[in-house]
Amino acid sequence: MVCAVSPFGNCRKCHGLGHKARVNRRGRIKVGKVCRRCRGEGRRIRIGWWLVNRARRIHQDGTR
Repeated sequence: MVCAVSPFGNCRKCHGLGHKARVNRRGRIKVGKVCRRCRGEGRRIRIGWWLVNRARRIHQDGTR
C-alpha cells in the first residue's frame, strides 16, 4: 500500500514544482504563478490516505 509509506504525492498540475514553469521569448524557463491547486506546496494527498483519514474521522465522531 503506497499511501501508508508515502501519503503525499506530487501535484498533478504543477508536477511537484509548486508553480507553473513558463518559457520566455528567449527559450529560457522562468518561474510563473503559484499553483492554485496545491497553493505552492507541490504536494497532494493520495486518494487512499484521504479515505483512511475520512474513515478515522467518522469513527471518532461516532464513538465520542
